[in-house]
Amino acid sequence: MTRAVDARRHSRLPAGGRQAGITLLVVLILLLILSVLGIVILRSSAMQERMSANMRDRSLAFQGAETALRYAQEVVLAGNSAWESGIVPVAENCTNASVCPTGATAVWANLPTGTYDTRLGAAPQYWIEYLGIGPGYKGSCDSLPPSPDCESPLFRITARSRSEGRADVVLQANVASRTPTPGQ
Repeated sequence: MTRAVDARRHSRLPAGGRQAGITLLVVLILLLILSVLGIVILRSSAMQERMSANMRDRSLAFQGAETALRYAQEVVLAGNSAWESGIVPVAENCTNASVCPTGATAVWANLPTGTYDTRLGAAPQYWIEYLGIGPGYKGSCDSLPPSPDCESPLFRITARSRSEGRADVVLQANVASRTPTPGQ
């Protein structure tokens, strides 16, 4: 009789009832995997947000330095009778006109307010270094004696800009203050 009772007990239990514990375990493992995946995606998007903020700051700093470089080029290209007559800038010029002789300690000049993006941390700066005299135009110094068009003052302009805490950019360019027209 006990065999008949045991047989009835087993026949009353559904076949899936014995697997309920395994299903719960599988669901918990899948939930854990999805949670980890969600955290990884959140961290990735936060990293990309920081990268785009750094790119923006670098772009602003680059634009500020380029603005300072262009401004200083205009200062040089506007000409100065002293430079064009061959007078070499001295150390006092560093503080007055921000034009320094070769090898002098840099004296940085700020761009005037309103000429640069106000989202920058500070005003972009530049300094101009006098390099000496160079050829005025291609072939102008080939003849003997050299023509008066042979000489043109050369300058090195260094510009720098800083974005709010993240990016520093330095640009440099060599500029001839004037390229005379042949025969003038």
